[in-house]
Amino acid sequence: MKNLQFYIDFDPELDFQATPIWLLDISHCVPPWTPLFAWYWGNLFAFGGGGAKADASLPFDRVTLMRLRNGGVYYGFSLVEDAAEIAKREQGFKNFILPYLEDYDANWHGVLETELMGHYSRLKQFDVDTCSVTDLWEHVEDCFRVTRRMSYLHVLGMYITWLPYMLLEYMCKQFANIDDTHPTFLKLVTGFDNKIFQVDKKLLELAKDARARGVDACLMECESAPAAFATLEQTDVGRQWLDSLWTFLREDGWRMPRRAEFIEPTWIEDQTPAIEMIKMYLKQTDGCDLDANRERQRSEREHAEREVLASIPAVQRDHFVKLLRIAQRAGSYAEGHSYYCEDYCFSLTRRAFMAIGRRYAADHAINEPSDIFFLLPEEILKVLYAPQMYDLRPIVNGRRQERQRWCEEGNPPFLLKEGTSQADVGEHLRLLGDPIFYKALMGSMPTPNPDLKADLYGVIGSCGVAEGYARVVHSEKDLREVQPGDILVAANTAPSWTPVFHLIRGAIIDRGGSLAHAAVVGREFGIPVVLNVLDGTRKIRSGQKVRVDANLGAVFFLEE
Repeated sequence: MKNLQFYIDFDPELDFQATPIWLLDISHCVPPWTPLFAWYWGNLFAFGGGGAKADASLPFDRVTLMRLRNGGVYYGFSLVEDAAEIAKREQGFKNFILPYLEDYDANWHGVLETELMGHYSRLKQFDVDTCSVTDLWEHVEDCFRVTRRMSYLHVLGMYITWLPYMLLEYMCKQFANIDDTHPTFLKLVTGFDNKIFQVDKKLLELAKDARARGVDACLMECESAPAAFATLEQTDVGRQWLDSLWTFLREDGWRMPRRAEFIEPTWIEDQTPAIEMIKMYLKQTDGCDLDANRERQRSEREHAEREVLASIPAVQRDHFVKLLRIAQRAGSYAEGHSYYCEDYCFSLTRRAFMAIGRRYAADHAINEPSDIFFLLPEEILKVLYAPQMYDLRPIVNGRRQERQRWCEEGNPPFLLKEGTSQADVGEHLRLLGDPIFYKALMGSMPTPNPDLKADLYGVIGSCGVAEGYARVVHSEKDLREVQPGDILVAANTAPSWTPVFHLIRGAIIDRGGSLAHAAVVGREFGIPVVLNVLDGTRKIRSGQKVRVDANLGAVFFLEE
């Protein structure tokens, strides 16, 4: 991007000295970020995430390096190989994890809800439109401070719940000969509620209420929220339903169609995504119940626990149970933290910058408020008190064009030093033992089985087999095209996509591991999910008939 440089831009000559493998964060930066969000992630998340990793003291993984390239973020790692340092770090890790193994609830449960929601309540109460420009920038800085703290707690919570998940898998491999692709292991960690499911239940109730009041047809026929609202406001029942919707949005509407970015409006600003999610529930012809499978899952989980526990040596059973109880919270945390961390924090930070954007647009420094996301904080601050004296539009226009080029070209999934192959990536992640990358963002590399003669190979996220017509979804806006019985095909999914899992029969996902969103939700809904097929969105077209065999980790293209 012309005249745009980040201090953590990827430098092949320098950064390949540190590590030969750099991995694209496909879960967050596809398509490429706007300049402001890239700065925000690179500066604030690097700070918080680095602190959490340092405190966790992973035995084989010293640090996560973060570099920006063409609007995307790549991660590199420092593999610890010195025996003395490994031993020292192992003791540090034991000291870190022990309090949570002994009493998770006393040491962690409720931290996000209590601390972060307190910060968000303060930020929400600030009037961004009537304050002075000085106070508005102080509010931006307050958002930055909250983001740093959020990013620390966000990553810390992952290590607290996801490291025990990996340790549980290790014990299951050692004594029961199963890993986290085995149906028995997956039953151990399935059947638990989370905050995202609770929010989605509210959406389901709004759908049921719309049907009961007879306003569902209006919602289904209208293409946008303003069009639906104009009709609903004409009747008492319509206005009553809208009151219920706004009650929901004021509490749970702090989310954006693209979770990790500023460029798209929140549900508070544009209610169309919320209406689309409600319409997904209205598409159901036989109704749906988010808790329908819980009792069956509980029974299967208890049976799996007894089966696996019988294979654990008696002297290690107490330790195994402690690991199990925290590992069973891994999926709930994977989903719930999105609400308490990214959704709320990013939405409120967008709100602050949009307030500045409106002022700059009114003074003709930029064309529209969202142009602010193509500037960096130091550029915004530079003209804060006199935007009417500057024309920032050439900078914004140039960066919009450059970002468009980035989006068209895309970022490769790996940056590899000469002599390093894609086959080395999975082993590298396995040796590091970092659950964020190995079990969520990246996942293990698929192992093709030529005997299957499959068209795509991946890893198992949720067991089962399903056939149907593919629906390729590149963004949340495409979800409206999903029909009952479709097979979802996506680069990755986000918590805001959960309602679509009521409609689909299966999912094929380009990247991710057993703690990725699609895997966690797929298990809760009993839907087969194959992950890490790498290029499913490129090789599959919407309307194509496919079979998802998540017992084998394979995808087959079917003849019509």
